[in-house]
Amino acid sequence: MNLRVRDFPDRGALLWFALSAGIAAWAAHLLLFASLVEFVHDNGYFWLFHVGNAVCIALALVALYLSWLVYRAGEGADEEDATPEGRMRFLGVLGLASNGINLLLILAEGTYIFFIGTGHA
Repeated sequence: MNLRVRDFPDRGALLWFALSAGIAAWAAHLLLFASLVEFVHDNGYFWLFHVGNAVCIALALVALYLSWLVYRAGEGADEEDATPEGRMRFLGVLGLASNGINLLLILAEGTYIFFIGTGHA
């Protein structure tokens, strides 16, 4: 897929989603797991952890992919250029870094579900 600046919006909801969805996914993951741990332990609904992990990972991956498209939309420009292509390149790098870090945080925090018990002996 070959995107140019005119094909990918350099403003609006899609760009904001590409830049902030990974952060929102990590925050939701953290809050979901912290708020459900006692409920899952008492009632045995351990599958909620797996669904929460999958949804947050998928959201972060979509945001990472969109950030890659934003980065590619600024092809041929440098991040320091004061052009729409340079701005897209900079925002793409920012989104790739932010979403990549948040994806790693989600994966690291989600690994503990394989090491804890379900609360049922």
